[in-house]
Amino acid sequence: MTCVGPVQLERHWWGNRCACTTTGGYHVDGNLGVNGHLSRRLQQKACRLTADLSFALSAEHLQELLGVPLSAETLRTVTEQHGRAMAEWQPKDEAIGETFQAAAGQVEFTVDAGKANTREEGWKDVKIGVLQKRMAGTPVTAEGWDQQRLPTPTVSVAWAAVQTAFIFGKSWRPWLQRVGVTQMAELQVVADGASWIWKLVERMLTGSRQMLDIYHACEHLAHAGQELYGEGTAEAAAFLERSRVSLLTNGWDGVCAVVADEYAHGDTPPRRAALERLVKYFVKHTSRLTYAERLAQGEVIGSGAVEGQAKTIGLRLKARGARWRMKNIRRMATLVCVRHSDQWSHYWISVA
Repeated sequence: MTCVGPVQLERHWWGNRCACTTTGGYHVDGNLGVNGHLSRRLQQKACRLTADLSFALSAEHLQELLGVPLSAETLRTVTEQHGRAMAEWQPKDEAIGETFQAAAGQVEFTVDAGKANTREEGWKDVKIGVLQKRMAGTPVTAEGWDQQRLPTPTVSVAWAAVQTAFIFGKSWRPWLQRVGVTQMAELQVVADGASWIWKLVERMLTGSRQMLDIYHACEHLAHAGQELYGEGTAEAAAFLERSRVSLLTNGWDGVCAVVADEYAHGDTPPRRAALERLVKYFVKHTSRLTYAERLAQGEVIGSGAVEGQAKTIGLRLKARGARWRMKNIRRMATLVCVRHSDQWSHYWISVA
């Protein structure tokens, strides 16, 4: 079966007694791109679809777009085969190191976790790491932060695994070495406020430049505003706006100024509790709030790269009614990561 439908092949079988080989087979298949009953090109298109959609929907799209009739079970088999191969191949891919080092821009590293429902152990965390390079964007001020338009990454690589935080963290250094990052001062780490991430960053990536994701920071500001002034009120919206500008402009000092101003407007137990929760969140990240400096240099202040990967993997693994075997989660997660990174073309070249 090919991308243009079924093609009948007639070729010679070379037996074990052939002087040119020690094994039998259709030796022209490699040149023709034939592996099993599906062409290599069709396998590539099938894997591209199944990385984003369910097997049933992928089969439907192949039928509608290419006129190729493949069952969902056939697609599942092909996807699992390549997912397993990708999981073994990805850590050994030397081409991504060369591509990464040749690309221009600053190195960014982001980390997150998604969820997958397993047959053996129920819901499990799927941890995800994304390394990429990006050129600096146009400098903006704190007031114009949401107008910032960063260039598209020049190179990107992602990996995922169902592992404990510590075991997953041990994979960071080998990946950095693989792509040519040897000095932690070159590395910009952006992530949400999850304590497991920053504990590992401090331990594994000591000396890196760290930044608390601005969108998660603003979520906490918005929640504090709702507690102080009521959900959906104009006062809560105004609090979010002025506290966000203060945070972006002055970092930790800006948070302290906002809290002091709110105490001046009243010190009731509910207000005090809301403000204490806000301080408790940001005090853990006092050195990770240098947004004004980053914005002035046209650098990233949000962890959108890994958030996008987490969402993509999550949507694929959490399809309606989906339950996965533990061994297949890594295969599918790796397939999704490779599909949405610069390793996609490298993999298909390696199996050519």
